Amino acid sequence: MIYQIFSANEWLYPDQVINDSCDQRISLAVARGTRAGCQILIQGLAIGNNLIWSYHPSTKTASDQDNLIEVFRMKDVLVNENTGPQYSTIPVGTPADYVTRLAPFRVYDALQRIDQAFIVDSSTEALYVSWHIPSRITPGVYPGELHIQIDEHQIIIEVALEVFQATVPERETLAITNWFSNNNAATYHGLELWSEDHWQMIRQYGEAMRRTRQTHFLVDLALVDVCDHAGTYTFDFAKVQRYIELFLSLGFSGIEAGHLASRLGWDDPAFVLSYKPEIQATSPAGYAFLAQFLPAWHQFLKINDWLELTIQHVADEPIQESASDFRILSSIVRKFMPGVKLIEAMIYPHIEGSIDIWVPTNEGFDKHQEHFEHLKRLGETVWFYTCWNPGGHYLNRFLDLALLKTRYLHWGNYKYGLQGYLHWGFNMYLEDQNPFELTCPFLAPGVHAKRVPAGDTHIVYPGSDGPLLSMRLEAMRAGVEDYELFQLLAEVNKPLADEIIQACMTSFTEVNTDSVNFEDVYRRLLEAVSASCHPQDRNEVAL
Repeated sequence: MIYQIFSANEWLYPDQVINDSCDQRISLAVARGTRAGCQILIQGLAIGNNLIWSYHPSTKTASDQDNLIEVFRMKDVLVNENTGPQYSTIPVGTPADYVTRLAPFRVYDALQRIDQAFIVDSSTEALYVSWHIPSRITPGVYPGELHIQIDEHQIIIEVALEVFQATVPERETLAITNWFSNNNAATYHGLELWSEDHWQMIRQYGEAMRRTRQTHFLVDLALVDVCDHAGTYTFDFAKVQRYIELFLSLGFSGIEAGHLASRLGWDDPAFVLSYKPEIQATSPAGYAFLAQFLPAWHQFLKINDWLELTIQHVADEPIQESASDFRILSSIVRKFMPGVKLIEAMIYPHIEGSIDIWVPTNEGFDKHQEHFEHLKRLGETVWFYTCWNPGGHYLNRFLDLALLKTRYLHWGNYKYGLQGYLHWGFNMYLEDQNPFELTCPFLAPGVHAKRVPAGDTHIVYPGSDGPLLSMRLEAMRAGVEDYELFQLLAEVNKPLADEIIQACMTSFTEVNTDSVNFEDVYRRLLEAVSASCHPQDRNEVAL
């Protein structure tokens, strides 16, 4: 039986060759108020044996040690095609210098939490070990031992957690949203839609979102029960109210009201109502619906004191052909929802006045950077998003790109002053997709047989009793926390913060994905933020 410790900033593969001459200790540098983790690959196991783990800190304190460490069994998933140079995927065997491996291949991404033990069912197992570092812990080095017992064999791994004075704030300043499918949270867990068990499952998914410091949650307006009485509409917001209250109770700070309209075809010049697609949104019938729904929606949010928390979508990804209709539709929304900011992922940049929060892709931001910088100077807010594009060398969170590229997305937020990040796929599995065995499903029937890149549809996986986290979700969380550290440092020494960023990232397409280099630069960030901190809080406690 042999094993090796790997950084949490690089992919781990089931067929990876172990180098047993490497340092077999776990040594992690970490800020307070965050997590530190690593991966362990173990080979030469006997199937059917129990694997039992335990953690033994060198000094016992009043702290609850059991709540500080989590161990996950890593599950590998199939990457069936590689990401394309611009979007979608490319046929198997096509060379691509921006991917980690050529498809097909398997990679460890899904994470199944284990309490103390599990039965080994493969000769190779991988573990992800994560320590939670509370905000009030006294800075210092905390040694311990991780014990892994397999039958009569025992692995004892020395651990050193170097906790810095730098502290990630409890309340996030970076806006984050991953769109969530309520239907998939029922279907993939065998639950009846809107049953009490489904509501509990939605809570578990919400907790997974908050782990990665997600701030906003999408409220699909299909949650509103609509009755049509020959063109006179009534609206029941009871389900929406429970939904919003649930997510706010989990610590979310922003309500992201769903899309009012969409396009039936990509190039269509006009939008149709999400509620009833046979009605053009800006037609007299469409206006009649919106003139009744939007005041009722606005009043519902106002009564519950939620208006200031709400941003409103209009219609997804307006392009040049639909820009005129989008402007008209936005003006209708502004008329009936005064004071509510409008947000949209957008393609065509010249729709000034129709939205307040601009969300281009990172590639779109690059192409029109001067335009977006001008909008920021005018006081507008700019986020960015990724989806099945951009591909190639651009940062995205696909399974065949370097894992660090997911983390670097939020270095991009700091580098370019982009105040938020949006992604469409938290658990958006498509057409009975098995996300473990088909990470690149077809986008939709008849869409020129286009597949979405590996992992684009999801960043969690359906487990037997709830969502499974992923290495990409952990990388995203770490990137969001890095953003907060950069912001803290920039408040006192922006040139130094910019210099540290530049050591790893020069653009959205140019990053250093070597994990050793990254960890050296990250240590420098921790040292710089720690040096700028105020004196220690007297309420600090040992780990």
